Amino acid sequence: MVNHDDGLKLEITLTPTLSRHTGRGSRSLAVTLFSFCILHSSFCISAPPSTDPSMDSILGLSQKTATTKPDATTQPAGGTPLKNDAENDQSRPGELLMSDGTRIKGKIATTIDKPIRIWVEKEKDYEDVPLDQIVSAEVKVLWERDEKEWNFKETGSDIKVYSGRTYPARQVQYKFTLTDGTIIEGDVVAPLYVTTADGKTKTYVLYKRDKGEIGQTLKDRVYVKTVTFKK
Repeated sequence: MVNHDDGLKLEITLTPTLSRHTGRGSRSLAVTLFSFCILHSSFCISAPPSTDPSMDSILGLSQKTATTKPDATTQPAGGTPLKNDAENDQSRPGELLMSDGTRIKGKIATTIDKPIRIWVEKEKDYEDVPLDQIVSAEVKVLWERDEKEWNFKETGSDIKVYSGRTYPARQVQYKFTLTDGTIIEGDVVAPLYVTTADGKTKTYVLYKRDKGEIGQTLKDRVYVKTVTFKK
């Protein structure tokens, strides 16, 4: 018999079930298990609800069904964070001049929340420049040529032979003029998304090196020559 402060009583009757072939070790284990059950039952029945809802739920002491209130900042499960397109519109009006003379006017943007990263060889370091701090960018062609295609003479051979075909290749840098007058020149690889007046968006790339296909010419590999933003 176990008495509790709240008046609830627990009566447990122990009926010997051990056979005469059961050893002393087994009787000791049974008594230990029985003692644990008494203590465990006494705790679960007499313990009042705690102040921790999660613990009450585990022990079965909750006085009401647990509910989960969604956090105000929680996004729908499996979805992506909702964004305000107007707030995230980081595009700027400007113009691209291509190497073939084509001019593309429209709203120019790059990857959202990503600066234009420029490798400055003299400093041996990168310069991260936000798009809204750029006035213009101008290409500087370091070299361009038709490269010969070389193939191994045969499988397993280290001898290469000229195939008679070529492909165009070019390496460039860009010079950036910033709103405070600073000029940064170096290697860059960055996408520019241009949305024209008809609502169509096309991707152009500022790159360090370009390699064309076999049979193409340098003129076929059109690149961004200048980028100019409106003030």
